[in-house]
Amino acid sequence: MAHAIEFRNVSKQFAGSRNAVERLSFAVEEGTTMALVGPSGCGKTTSLKMINRLTDPTDGEILVQGRSIRTLPLLELRRSLGYVIQYIGLFPHMTVADNIAVVPKMLKWPKAKIDTRVDELLELVGLPPTEYRYRRPRALSGGQQQRVGVARALAADPPILLMDEPFGALDPITRLRLQDELVQIQRKLHKTIVIVTHDMDEAVRLGDRIAVLQNGHLVQLGSPATVLAKPANDFVADLLGQDRLLKLLRKTTVGAAMARSPITTDAPRIGEKASLEEALLALLATGMPGAAVINDAGRIIGSLSAAEIVGAAKAAAC
Repeated sequence: MAHAIEFRNVSKQFAGSRNAVERLSFAVEEGTTMALVGPSGCGKTTSLKMINRLTDPTDGEILVQGRSIRTLPLLELRRSLGYVIQYIGLFPHMTVADNIAVVPKMLKWPKAKIDTRVDELLELVGLPPTEYRYRRPRALSGGQQQRVGVARALAADPPILLMDEPFGALDPITRLRLQDELVQIQRKLHKTIVIVTHDMDEAVRLGDRIAVLQNGHLVQLGSPATVLAKPANDFVADLLGQDRLLKLLRKTTVGAAMARSPITTDAPRIGEKASLEEALLALLATGMPGAAVINDAGRIIGSLSAAEIVGAAKAAAC
């Protein structure tokens, strides 16, 4: 798989301070999501901003779709990158539709094409165009504004989406809902996404790979399952939290761990696409030793016991 973004020994030093980023090297494959995670001051936002040249590297090289960002014309580079930030930055005097259409208008798209694109994106982010197209940002909730921010970033259909703490200012319920919606959008669009977060739960939920940063250094890079099962050091383990094995269960589906044996019909039912964490919680809530696994049509296709959940967790941790 080709690399959409590549960091090669990248460092960044601001005047009068230590390096914010130190010899950072990693690659983001096309169509995947990379989560940059770590505490405040670890260099994750600086790394993101270097991709679209909001700040330039002091040393090293960053490639976007195989080309050095130093040689790419700035406008061309930024047109290939959608950008979503924590506080959205919608223009308050513009309607929702006009906010989304900012970049297509700059690119001089025909009005009919812009109107069609705006409606497509509003549908994609769960805001019916007839209801939301002509609203102003002040008439929207925080979650709705963030949805508009995502739609605006996708307006010109960029291959890469950069997201800087996009859900950090939202309440926990809205944040989880938007995380799930982003997963669904990614399944449809297959963008390359780099998301900055300090929330390891969010990194595990969204990332195909996780890069853990500490004091500007990359301390671990791997799939969520690898990072959860085998943290590189005590810092990563502490960042993951004591419930890291529960987080590991979130990355394995019921269908991947179920048995084909029959089970009594009074057992709780769980969808094959649900996570093992959801299955475990269902068993704990009902006090039953096992659950019936159903497909999208509601037909029982297998079973899942507590022992099989534990076995799947042990296998993932090996």
